[in-house]
Amino acid sequence: MRYFFRLSRFLHKYIGLFLLLYFLAMGVSGLLLAHPQLIRTLHVPWSFLPDNYIPDNWNRMYARTGAVIDDTSGRVLLLAGKAGIEYSRDGGHTFDPLSHGLPSSYYERDVTALHVEHEASGSPVLYAATRGGLFRMEWHERVWQQVTLPNHGTDPVVDLIRTPQHLIAVTPYALFRSEAGADHFTPVAFDILTPEPRQVAWFRILHDIHNGAIFGFVGKRVVDILGISLIFFCITGALLWYVPWHNRQFTNKRIQPAGGFVFSWRYHLKIGIWVGAFMAISALSGALLRPPLLIAVAPYSVSQENPWLAFSERGSGFGGKMQRGIYSSANNSIIVATEGGFFEAPAHLNAPFIPLHIPVMVHGMGTTVLREVEDGGILIGSFSGLFLWHPQQDAVWRLPRPGLQGTNPFMSNDLVSGIVMLGAYPYWRIDYHDGLLPLLPDRPAHAATMPARVIEQSPMSLWHYLFEFHNGRIFEKWLGNGYMLIVPLGGLLLMILCLTGIFDWCYRKVKRKSHTVT
Repeated sequence: MRYFFRLSRFLHKYIGLFLLLYFLAMGVSGLLLAHPQLIRTLHVPWSFLPDNYIPDNWNRMYARTGAVIDDTSGRVLLLAGKAGIEYSRDGGHTFDPLSHGLPSSYYERDVTALHVEHEASGSPVLYAATRGGLFRMEWHERVWQQVTLPNHGTDPVVDLIRTPQHLIAVTPYALFRSEAGADHFTPVAFDILTPEPRQVAWFRILHDIHNGAIFGFVGKRVVDILGISLIFFCITGALLWYVPWHNRQFTNKRIQPAGGFVFSWRYHLKIGIWVGAFMAISALSGALLRPPLLIAVAPYSVSQENPWLAFSERGSGFGGKMQRGIYSSANNSIIVATEGGFFEAPAHLNAPFIPLHIPVMVHGMGTTVLREVEDGGILIGSFSGLFLWHPQQDAVWRLPRPGLQGTNPFMSNDLVSGIVMLGAYPYWRIDYHDGLLPLLPDRPAHAATMPARVIEQSPMSLWHYLFEFHNGRIFEKWLGNGYMLIVPLGGLLLMILCLTGIFDWCYRKVKRKSHTVT
């Protein structure tokens, strides 16, 4: 047993020292990612990011949607995304900003949907769904005004749905409806009917374990405590190592262990034994959420009736947040894409939403495109590609990106992040890495030039910067595909750090008791 104790102590010490700064940064970033309201006004200059993060051709979601309107001077092209909204009067050769009145925060300005209402007066009215709420603009005024959604504040709006009678704002957990031509939105009560228990993907459960949502509000607060504890362990661990090391190296300048050292020693152990097991579980769940370990759990799922999901949103309702929504003219219905799948209800919402089977593979990051096209077809896009589904024919066609090599969606680089419609027809597809692309290889479309001004005036929000660090992607430029190993290895090593800490504490506890007895 003494041998295992020495090995455990060696691993705990040197894993902690070697990865101290990484674990400290992961604790800070995880805590702030869970509370975006603390940093939503902060951003990071481009000089702090690798070159591959600088947007080009509207990629990296700097455009994720768009629209075309007609005014007295001709056709106007609109593009919207993380940079806010830009408009062009010359087919995309030059652009001007259209973000006056939108949130000044780059995190909140991110536009997820754009809708144009053609008023009887002839002047279009625009609606923008953003991370900072819903905004409305009279085209001739060029100034956005925030639209109040009751009891919603400035939380995100993810999509806008136009039915024959209403305009509906879609938020992650609620729907708000406005009568045609009115600016006043009211919450819509709706029911969800699931005749049979649905399956919940394991990676969704692991995500909820990692952020604490598996146990609701209490679970999230527990994870906050784990984040604070990880920061505390890094600071106290560094002090506990430094003082003995300094005294060995500089015998004539010894540091006497004082209050700070004693405090660190006592509470590093006391807090560690209480949170160590929970932190090990959190670390393991984080490691399993990234490739290659994610591949091992991706095929598996559990029933939503599983007792472990009793406090989780996965166990009832939509099974997670709403992401996109459309009006289906073929069925006079509303279709919403959620983290738990697709659901459909009558357009008047006078009957419950029921699960809708759509034979399209959707990436775990969620649905990024859900739009109706001519003849009742529906475009469905995600990081697994772009598909056209005709519900009346129950037929699906994949629309591969130009130049795509291979047909396996799991292996191909077909990351659809948005689409630009020209009326009821798709004009551009938007790729996460390559930006604006023609919809099909044999249908070239004029590329819209992304002004350098957009890049200069739209730095990355601090929240997105921390997100890229926390999932390891920010290291891709230097490590290539090896960056995918950072989070899994870091998570496994943090788990080992927690388990060795628990073992060391238990070993010392048992040894002290045995000495007391003898």
